[in-house]
Amino acid sequence: MAPKTWLITGSSSGLGLSLTMLLLKHKQHVIATSRNPDSVPKLVSQVQSLGGHWLPLDVTAPEAEITSTITKATAIFGSIDVLVNCAGYALLGAFESISEDEARAQMETNYFGPLKTTRAVLPRMRARGHGTVVQISSTAGIEARASRSAYSASKFALEGMSEALSNEVRPLGIRVVLVELGAFRTPFSRRCVLPRAVLPGGYEGTELGKMMDVVLKGYAGGQALGDVEKAGEIIFEVVMGEGRGEGMDRLRLPLGKDSAARWKVVIDELKGTLDGTEALWSSTDHED
Repeated sequence: MAPKTWLITGSSSGLGLSLTMLLLKHKQHVIATSRNPDSVPKLVSQVQSLGGHWLPLDVTAPEAEITSTITKATAIFGSIDVLVNCAGYALLGAFESISEDEARAQMETNYFGPLKTTRAVLPRMRARGHGTVVQISSTAGIEARASRSAYSASKFALEGMSEALSNEVRPLGIRVVLVELGAFRTPFSRRCVLPRAVLPGGYEGTELGKMMDVVLKGYAGGQALGDVEKAGEIIFEVVMGEGRGEGMDRLRLPLGKDSAARWKVVIDELKGTLDGTEALWSSTDHED
């Protein structure tokens, strides 16, 4: 199969970096991007030596600037077949500790960033009649646990946008894949951002208090079960429709046994809610 051209945001670490190197190994056309390539000169040189390209791209920049960068990226290989939105971070803390500015910054990176990059690639994908947009989401996008009000809000927004987008562009030959990651051994967990305000009193012993104790001691990303290289391989196979990804044509792609476990919890809770409120929801229609 002919190589595809991939543009990846957040290529300087974690899944973005792992996927970048994996794709180069598979002889794909790769355009890596990050906010500040000058901070990782060795990685940039390595990617370029393997035939890839690296461009500066800050997903929080104005849409016109992002569109201009995407246009430059498109000119390198003549098209962008696959966009992978990896750039992101997690703001963790008590709901009442997170300021409006901090919440908006979380949304700017995790939601509006993918929105702008996706809008930039869609016209050319639509004109060609094919393309794939891979959104890197999380179990936080299906379940909002304590301490994740801002982070889950950004991922729920990404999931809603991507589901609607899939319904719009699927008839045009464009595919959307929502990757819902569990915990993987990447630097992501060590770069969790905390609100400037301290945790208010009264939460000791609660789910929030216990979660913040874990976060403050250093999230155990290095002990997570998830292997980021294995995740990258599956994403590659799903996009290419090869190997384990052959015939996998669903919108959502949960990765990690812990991700599947949270899915089951959410499904059980939703079913319980639906069953437990039947007497209420079944009594609100007009009788005519």
